[in-house]
Parts: sequence; structure tokens; C-alpha cells
Amino acid sequence: MPLTLLVPDLLVPADAPAALREARLPALEKALARANTARGSGVTGASWLLAQYGLLRSAPLASLTAAADGLPPADWLRADPVHQRIERDALVLHDPAVLALTREEADEAIAALNGFFGADGLTFVAPHPHRWYVRVPEGERPVTVPFDDAVGRNPFGRLPSGGSRLRWRSMFSEAQMLLAGLPLNAAREERRVPALNALWFWGEGDAPAPTAAPFSRVRAADPLTRGLALAAGTPVDELPDSLAALSPSQEGDTLVVLDALTPCLRRADPEGWIDAARQLESGWFSGLLAAIPAFGRIRIVLPAECETPVFDLDAAARWRWFARARPLATHA
Repeated sequence: MPLTLLVPDLLVPADAPAALREARLPALEKALARANTARGSGVTGASWLLAQYGLLRSAPLASLTAAADGLPPADWLRADPVHQRIERDALVLHDPAVLALTREEADEAIAALNGFFGADGLTFVAPHPHRWYVRVPEGERPVTVPFDDAVGRNPFGRLPSGGSRLRWRSMFSEAQMLLAGLPLNAAREERRVPALNALWFWGEGDAPAPTAAPFSRVRAADPLTRGLALAAGTPVDELPDSLAALSPSQEGDTLVVLDALTPCLRRADPEGWIDAARQLESGWFSGLLAAIPAFGRIRIVLPAECETPVFDLDAAARWRWFARARPLATHA
């Protein structure tokens, strides 16, 4: 019956815009004030989540997310579409979220990539406009840098390497030139929106076997969460609209991942982040204390910049009337 809510990017970094750090969510702040709190290391939601399944942050994530995206077993590598531009005299890699690619744009780019790299034995697919993969021939798997370690940084010095026949660093450059010349980028330039001008290859490795199955039920849209659940043999369902629409499981702990804030933060959209946070407040956080009897215990996991605080709401939390709420950002 217990419920775990994982909410990445609600506790924002210290250098986030003031509007985000000053945002107040009264219902959530009230619940956090009444909770028992523990803190564990882990910078991102992925780190905490992987640890629950007994896996390290370095686990090969492409195979996990590929399974969640319905791709057949193969030697998959993520080949995510990214935007890079010069900032303060250095090239900086930006998240796919800044592109807001359409399905048609993704299909145009994938067709061009397959036409160009098909002779090398590579097959590109895009089950989601912002989540792309490439199937790698046997013996050509590169060594890569995880996307979270490259985004916001200069890609050079972090490019893929390895392979016996393929030269991955050259392929990175060739993909840049190919994408830059696509008609979709000419149209994007006319609209004054960021160009699709690179791919980030990452996540290589055989599918890992989780050593734990910490949840009996998972509700999430996030492909990594869904991939981990599938690997652990855990039922996976769609994310409900609100806490009120979530029925307690009679079998054990339910995990719900609320990741609507992540794309807003990654595309530097403070208005979108605030709007998404307010929707979480009304749909999920406003009923937390009242939902404790139904679930028995509710955990709220808020990955932050340096550690991951875990807030545990038990039956006693409903009666801690004098617990003083404090601003959300102070919990980071």
C-alpha cells in the first residue's frame, strides 16, 4: 500500500532563476514540514532511482529505455538530437527539450541519417521526437559520456571513442554537417528557433539485471523508470492525472514519477516550470495529508543538486499541527 512520489527538478539548483527559487507551494511545504526526513547522496533522479534497483549511475541506460520504448533487443545506443551553440567563447551542448522537435522533423532527420550511415551498418530510429537510438553493428560499440555529464558543457573532450571499424568522433562531425544542411533547419532558421545540429551518442552496454525489485507497481511516463520496472518484472501503468485518481495497491509499494518539471528546466522555461509546479500542487500535493490513511505511508523523493532528501509521511504526520512550514527552496 505505501506510495513513493519521485519528483525530479522540483528542488532547483542554486543558480536557477529567482522566480523558480522563490516559488511557493503551500500544500507541499506543509506536508514536508510534518514529514520525517532522511538525506541520501545522488545528484539526479536517475541516480536515486537506479540505486533502488541495485544499479550504479554508470549502468547502460540505452538498453533500458529502448525496452521501454518498445524496441527489439539489440545493441542500442542513444543518439539523442541536440542543439549546440557558442556561448562565452565556448561551444555548449543543449538538451533536446530546447528543440521542441515535431514528429515530422524527427522523421526527416532519421531518414537522412539512415540514408547517409546505412552503409556503415547503422540503423537510426526515433520512437519519440526527442529520444533517438542507433543500432550498432557487432564489435563497434563505443565508449561514451552520459548525457547528463555533457549537457551544458563543451562536447569536445567528451566525444565517443572506440570501435574497430567505425570512427565515432568522425561520425559525430559527419552527423553535424548532415543535420545542418537539412531543409528542416532552414525552416527553423526562418522561425528563429534553435537548430538541430548534432547527435549525442551515449548509454552503451548490455541490458543490466536489477538486483532488487523495490516496487510492486510503477506509474510513470519516464522511459528509464519504465525500463527498470520491466527489467525487474514489475507491472507498469500510465501516469494518472492526479493523486485522487490513483488507487492504493494491495500488493506493496507503488512508485509514481512526476517528471513534468524536467523539460521546462532543461529548456530554460521558467514560466513553464512554474505552471507545471502549480499543476502538481493542485493535482498531487494538495491531498497528500488526507491520503495518508489510504496508503499508510507516503514518501516524497526530491532529488537536488548535491543530495536527495526523502520525506516520509506516516500516520503521525497528520497530527503534527505545530510543525512550521518553510519555503520549498530551503529543502535543497
